[in-house]
Amino acid sequence: MTKNKNNSQTTINIIGLISSLLIILTGFFIKSNSLKIIGIITGISSAIYTQLASKKIEQESEISTILSESETSEIIEEKEQESEILTTLPESKTQKIIEEESERKENVIKYQYLEDEEIIKQTIDQLSNNSILWLDTETADWDKPKKRLSLLQITANPNDLTGESIYLLDLLDKNHLIDYFIQTIMVNENIQKVFHNASYDVKFLGGTNQVQNIFCTYKLSQKLSLEQLGTSNRQLKTLASYLCGFTIEENEQGSDWAMRPLTEKQIKYAVMDIIFLTQVHQKLEHIYNSFSVNQPEIKAENNPINNQEDINSKPSNFEEELKRLLNIQKEKNYQRVWVYHQIRSKFDLDLEKLKVIGQALGYHEKWAYYQGQEIIENEKNNNSFNRLTASTNNNQNTQNVSLSSNRLNITESAILFRITKTYSPDLSPEELYDATRGNWVLKERRENADYGFAVYKGIVKQVYRIHSWHFSGVITNGNERYCFEGEIAQDKQHYIGMNVAHYFPQGMAYPTRYVNC
Repeated sequence: MTKNKNNSQTTINIIGLISSLLIILTGFFIKSNSLKIIGIITGISSAIYTQLASKKIEQESEISTILSESETSEIIEEKEQESEILTTLPESKTQKIIEEESERKENVIKYQYLEDEEIIKQTIDQLSNNSILWLDTETADWDKPKKRLSLLQITANPNDLTGESIYLLDLLDKNHLIDYFIQTIMVNENIQKVFHNASYDVKFLGGTNQVQNIFCTYKLSQKLSLEQLGTSNRQLKTLASYLCGFTIEENEQGSDWAMRPLTEKQIKYAVMDIIFLTQVHQKLEHIYNSFSVNQPEIKAENNPINNQEDINSKPSNFEEELKRLLNIQKEKNYQRVWVYHQIRSKFDLDLEKLKVIGQALGYHEKWAYYQGQEIIENEKNNNSFNRLTASTNNNQNTQNVSLSSNRLNITESAILFRITKTYSPDLSPEELYDATRGNWVLKERRENADYGFAVYKGIVKQVYRIHSWHFSGVITNGNERYCFEGEIAQDKQHYIGMNVAHYFPQGMAYPTRYVNC
């Protein structure tokens, strides 16, 4: 650095000296006293300026050198301190840091995707040695009358959260392997097969008349009220989110499961469904046993009050009652929604009270508006029903006679579909199903519905259990249309012929209606 500085100073001095001499010689050469004086003055000024500039550069150079040496010293000191800290760390902590880093790198979903027919057969034989299996299916051509089994997910390890022990059997158009799986596992009464919504999956794996030892987590969830579960519905992903704390990613169920190869998103979706199933199964068992032993049954009616004197006491003030119920809920470990149903049965709730309840229970800020809208719509429905019964025509169809006696109050989470333009008494069951399932413009609330009602002129024509929703590919005025995948709800057939006109107030033109969603 010093060598470069000296070179710069020498160069500047030489340039200044030459400039001064040229100016002075020019003054003597032109024989003009005035110009000679100007030349001399200019030469001297140039020399002085050159010296000053040289000194300034020298000073700046020295400052730069000092700063550079200081910064270098600081960097060296910091490195030495870091080295000393790392050196003084205990070996166990150092190993822990290395392990945590390794764990982050390995925190990915694993799976065993099998396509080779011989390996699939060997895997089926291996799985048949277990006493319990957790299974799920993905089907191709979901939007067609005849669907094909695409993928079978299966595990024997309920504690696997990585997917490492999960097998994905590619069974698309491999009917001989499907038959082999049915004969080896599905009809084996010594192996318990766990599904969620088993009635749907079993259709592709031998049928209800053939399979043995089936356990359905959906049916287990039905033994508990939504208040006991603390969820809005009983769908697998809802239970996994609310009960087990999983973050639910994009739904790939409606994607093309007939294409090969499957996308990485589809495979991850299939693996996570099995992980959800194993964890939800264990959590539901725990909740069910806990309520059976420790808690009184909390019914789904609007007035779910048990026989305990402290709960049935007459409230005097809304805030005091809410505080009292919150204390009971925490003490007895009840679900949060229990508090809402208790206080709703004792007070007329407006939007402000709902906001207070929602905040106390830790619900989303929109919760109060949804609940308030539901209360208002129920009041409108009751008024509309009274007007309807007063103006009923005596010449109605025999199914519609006496609206008051056939009036159906739906307690399930459902969506009512008015199929006014597509319904005909001559429709086959398949045609009625297609007319009901969609395409409908629906919001995210559709995911909360367990059932779909086919409604014509206020009368229930069929009830379907909804398994899943799919984007139909149709967009109308910027709104996406959806259709559901489901089956006839055999346990709801007594609803057919009953009147639900009170859910559609007079003047309401919208063809769908959410109930308890």
